[in-house]
Amino acid sequence: MSQRIGYIDAIKQLRLPLIVLITFAHSYSGVRVGYTLWDGGWDTYEVLKIVVSQTLVKVAMPTFFVISGYLFFANVTEWNSKTYLGKLQRRVKTLLIPYIVWNVLMAVKLKTFSLNIFWAYWTEAGKQMDWLGNEQLMTAPANMPLWFLRDLMVVSVLTPIIYIGIRKMGGWLLVLFTPLYLSGVCAFISGLSAYAIYFFTLGAFMGIRKWDLIETCMKFEKPSYLLASVFGIAMICTFHTPVFSSLMLCFRLVGVVAVFCMASRLLSCTSKRIPLMVCDASYFVYLAHYVFFFAFIDSAFFTIFGTSTSSMCIHYLASPLLKAAILVGVYAVFNAFVRYLFETKK
Repeated sequence: MSQRIGYIDAIKQLRLPLIVLITFAHSYSGVRVGYTLWDGGWDTYEVLKIVVSQTLVKVAMPTFFVISGYLFFANVTEWNSKTYLGKLQRRVKTLLIPYIVWNVLMAVKLKTFSLNIFWAYWTEAGKQMDWLGNEQLMTAPANMPLWFLRDLMVVSVLTPIIYIGIRKMGGWLLVLFTPLYLSGVCAFISGLSAYAIYFFTLGAFMGIRKWDLIETCMKFEKPSYLLASVFGIAMICTFHTPVFSSLMLCFRLVGVVAVFCMASRLLSCTSKRIPLMVCDASYFVYLAHYVFFFAFIDSAFFTIFGTSTSSMCIHYLASPLLKAAILVGVYAVFNAFVRYLFETKK
């Protein structure tokens, strides 16, 4: 008989796999310009990148926004200014300071020192089409993956509004937000995207209602698997076409539910877990992987194995995993060194 999986266990175990998935989005993930499955024929390397970096990876950040919204309110028994300021104070240490430090490190690497490194250094970090036929462009700070922290900090500041909205409107707030999110119209407003607000609010709604995150998602397990498969396959088939963006937004929504359901199923089947230290290293991998790209690994691989289709596919799958493993190792060594210093002082 399968054991009941708590949301804390699921969240801890999901962190590293999702972060590793994100690293694929920043490792040779660009698909050949204009390539589609119908016009370009079957190209194994291009299709692999579409499947992993342009489809599967799309569930990672929405999942983290849901988790962030849920954890913000899950343990709140009384909402007041003291609770709110306490939450923000803790996030100065966990979000703002790492955000500043790692963007400065990236700025040093890029040899640029404008204040824009903290907000919108990249002005075309992502593109998607909205229902009105307009191309929406994503902005990001110098350390591009940290757009998530930027948007999360802004949404965290706005939590009193989200709290009041959920208390006053209940589920109708999500009903109102869903078409706005799916339309893609306000997808990439810097720091205030419909993307961030929607998924954070979705998590916040469950946290405020004190619903168990995993149990709630498991109620929609079979539909989420079915719809995620349908939308995912459709995305692969329509990549570089106007309908891809709409399919992606639908995939993200059902994909988040599917991720929690799959995590629950997998964890309930085994007592084995990713070691806590490795899980904790996931945040460091996220912060550092775009700064320390380890290009020498890619150069060595191509020098040794060449650039055949099979070699490119193996490299594409192995390189992000190897780089993530190196960063986990660096984190482990640093952690051990810090513990040694503290123990020596005692």
